[in-house]
Amino acid sequence: MTNIDAEIYSEFKCKADKCKHCCCSAGWEIDIDEDTLQYYKALDTELGNEIRQSIHEGEDSFFILNDDKRCPFLKDSGLCRIIEELGEEGLCDICRLHPRFYENIKDYSLAGVGLCCEKASELLFEKHSLNFIICDSQKTVGFMNLLEMLEIDIPQECLKLTNIIPDYLNEVSIEKILDIFYNTEPIDDDWKNEVLLIKSKFKDYLRSPDSFDVKKYELIYQYILFRQLELARDYGIRKVIDYAVYSIIFIILYAYTFRDDIEAVRRWSEQIEYDEDNIAMILDELV
Repeated sequence: MTNIDAEIYSEFKCKADKCKHCCCSAGWEIDIDEDTLQYYKALDTELGNEIRQSIHEGEDSFFILNDDKRCPFLKDSGLCRIIEELGEEGLCDICRLHPRFYENIKDYSLAGVGLCCEKASELLFEKHSLNFIICDSQKTVGFMNLLEMLEIDIPQECLKLTNIIPDYLNEVSIEKILDIFYNTEPIDDDWKNEVLLIKSKFKDYLRSPDSFDVKKYELIYQYILFRQLELARDYGIRKVIDYAVYSIIFIILYAYTFRDDIEAVRRWSEQIEYDEDNIAMILDELV
């Protein structure tokens, strides 16, 4: 098995207390793997007692969140008590690895960072090309080279957002796209209202699309493709391309409406990229 890392995977470092949307306060269930659970059970300290009191143990064990849906060990400063007192080795697997992800395609193991983390988006927006590192040789290859290695055929013109997006920039297509995203299972009470606001604003965008730099989202678009390459086996590469195009159009319109590129990517990711049912729902809607 050949290990290949997205360049931003090796560059990623958690922003900790500087993050605007700390994953410890996102309201997500924090599962505890069996090895870490046994470690916590044997931890003979005051913190160990607190940890054990904060665990729901069953078929799936997890931390019991506070009333405000925060991890009980997230301090007001935005730092983690477990890391401060035990080091990163004291974290359960999900906390230690998030937002990293791993996918196997053919004889390759691919590693990347999920875009629900604002730091991952920041790293991508700073790049001029989407690169990957072959771990054994430390050789850097581009996205087209990676696709050739994986034997996945995506026409080069489909990787250029400025080539592919104009066909979708019309009222009928965008109404369809926004309806699909509106009907995904919402992550919170704000989601549907945000989509409705975008629907009320998108015609303004269509009147002056040149005022918004589509090209700056090209690497985000390519990275969305990279993240879901594995789905090409079940859905075909055309649907994966359309999924990425629909997603990037939503991100562009979100950024246009709320004036925040990083938040547009992060918000899309936590609602779609991190919900397999929502991804499947979008793919099933594509012709």
